[in-house]
Amino acid sequence: MSYLQNKVPLGEVLQQAGLVSAKQLEHALKQQKLTGNKLKIGEILAIQEIIDSRTANFFEKHWSRLIVDQPQQPIGQYFKQAGLLSEQQIQAILDEQNYTNSKFGELAIAKRWLKQSTVNFFLRYLKPESLTEAELMSFMDEKSVMINGNNDQITQTQGAAISLNKPSSKSREQLDYSQKVQAGFLEIKRKLLKIESQKDYSEKTLARVLFWTGGQSFLTRKLFAFLAENTNNLDPQPENEQIDNLVQTKIINDWENNQLRSHLQTIKERLLNNCQCQPFELLAVYQKILAELVLEDQSQEQQELLNMGLVVRQQGRLIVANTIYQSVFNLSWVTRELNQLARSHSLVSVVPETMQNSSDTRTTAPAEAKNSWFKFKNIFLLLTFVGLLTIFFNNISNRFKVRFAFQTGNELLQQKSFTEAIVEYNRLLNINSNYFQAWTNRGYALAGLKKYEEMRESCSTATIIDPTAVYAWNCRGEALHNLQRYPEAIAAFDKAIALNKTDSIFLINKSESLKALGRESASITVIKEAIQVLEEMEALRGKESISGEFAVALTFLGNGYRQQEQYQDAIASYERAITYSANYFSAHIGKGMTLIKAGQFQQAQQTFENLLENVQLNEAQQSQTWFHLGKARCKSEQYKSGIAAFERAIEIKPDYKIAEAGKRQCR
Repeated sequence: MSYLQNKVPLGEVLQQAGLVSAKQLEHALKQQKLTGNKLKIGEILAIQEIIDSRTANFFEKHWSRLIVDQPQQPIGQYFKQAGLLSEQQIQAILDEQNYTNSKFGELAIAKRWLKQSTVNFFLRYLKPESLTEAELMSFMDEKSVMINGNNDQITQTQGAAISLNKPSSKSREQLDYSQKVQAGFLEIKRKLLKIESQKDYSEKTLARVLFWTGGQSFLTRKLFAFLAENTNNLDPQPENEQIDNLVQTKIINDWENNQLRSHLQTIKERLLNNCQCQPFELLAVYQKILAELVLEDQSQEQQELLNMGLVVRQQGRLIVANTIYQSVFNLSWVTRELNQLARSHSLVSVVPETMQNSSDTRTTAPAEAKNSWFKFKNIFLLLTFVGLLTIFFNNISNRFKVRFAFQTGNELLQQKSFTEAIVEYNRLLNINSNYFQAWTNRGYALAGLKKYEEMRESCSTATIIDPTAVYAWNCRGEALHNLQRYPEAIAAFDKAIALNKTDSIFLINKSESLKALGRESASITVIKEAIQVLEEMEALRGKESISGEFAVALTFLGNGYRQQEQYQDAIASYERAITYSANYFSAHIGKGMTLIKAGQFQQAQQTFENLLENVQLNEAQQSQTWFHLGKARCKSEQYKSGIAAFERAIEIKPDYKIAEAGKRQCR
């Protein structure tokens, strides 16, 4: 194989160094194609402000020579040459080293100025002689690359690649040295993580553990403790899969009840009940970090997320600290929490915006002359850059249109202007058809028009675009329920429940579909599960945060008991519902109806009279209450007043046929 075939693209090297993500690199490569490959990948990344132009220049022009020559400058100088640390930052670290035993890289990471993977990458290639002595960082990508030992073969071609792949040959001494370095490196990582006793685990195991924990010491030790508890040794081949399964079952799944619940609950509480920031604003900033590229702006919300350890700095940007946090506090979770903060008692979820198209994540071009692209003299390159600017500003325009249409649609939906809301969502989807939240909220707008088949199609589209879109599954279930396709509705609600076991709404909705199928016992079982979830939420957040949903769940439970003629249990459920929402009409009317069924007519009368006197009712509720009051009076042989109640119901609702029948029978 020729030398050029062994080259590693510059973008891949930057990714291995922890300086760009896979999505950012993919987007940059797409932009490079739009220029006809006239701009180098480093230049594209610099234009997009993903990396500094000095970083691109360093890796393109100097990295290969440095790792071959092994110059002996302090490691901080290499970070400075790469534009990763300033002189002031280097001096601050050196000053701190005067009174600590910490290494340079450790302090840079502790200050969130560099990532662990970036420090590992530099040390491995520029300071290999120190690996058996220095206490390095924790994680190195298992797809590490080796330098080419032949200096004469190191060439550069349009900045597209640099020579970091395996050479065609190496001397036995070089190979032995590399193996010793590897062994020492692994031993140091174990020591740093305080897992020296875990000799049975390979570097592959360690790398996979750190893939999940990001080097967070508590999570790393806990995960290795879980590994130690596992009676079966990890097989070499499915090693990653076994670790992934362990993380899913021991940490992520049912995380509020597992061994890490205290640690994760602390983060959750700081997000939802923060004393420094408004929880809604804090969640909104975190949601944006999950969904797109976010530059550090020193805002109070960003600083609080950094202080919590939930996010970290990376080259002036903010990213989630590790894969475990990103899996637990994911987009579905933060969207649900934002919805719960925003809504009162409605089952309709207005999902906050998260941009889904990765090509929209960064569009602003830099304006300062320091960037390398300003230095090009070739007029064709300048014209190409103008083309890039056009693309970027088009993206900005589209993002603005999408954001405005989504916000407008949501406002119209909340105002119950359903037709107008659908127009806005359609306008948005014509720009970005993958915007699954718009498909979901469009479905709820269609529900307001009772167009349930179209609602089902809209919400189903959202679930196809993002199978983890939990509220889209709920929306789909509600559409199917209204279409009387109850088994399919239950299946959709089950999908939502599987994705998020802490939202009682999905369980409440499922119970209604079960009831519609005549499965009363199963319906009661599910509604009890919803109540258990709400009780846990109440213990964590207080009564006020879940009062509306609790009243609904308890009323549904009362309805189920009433259907099964368990009248005392039903009355108890309704009364408990009223303690959560004193004016909840459905609980009051359900209690009164159950009292009639139980033969407690005087108590039923009192319930309906209190309802008419103390609760503000609309006309439909008034007529319904007068009707049931008439029934209670007639049952207790108060015929005259019973007939008067029926007449009052008919007066409010002239076509109230059942009230007319009740009046005729009241004698």
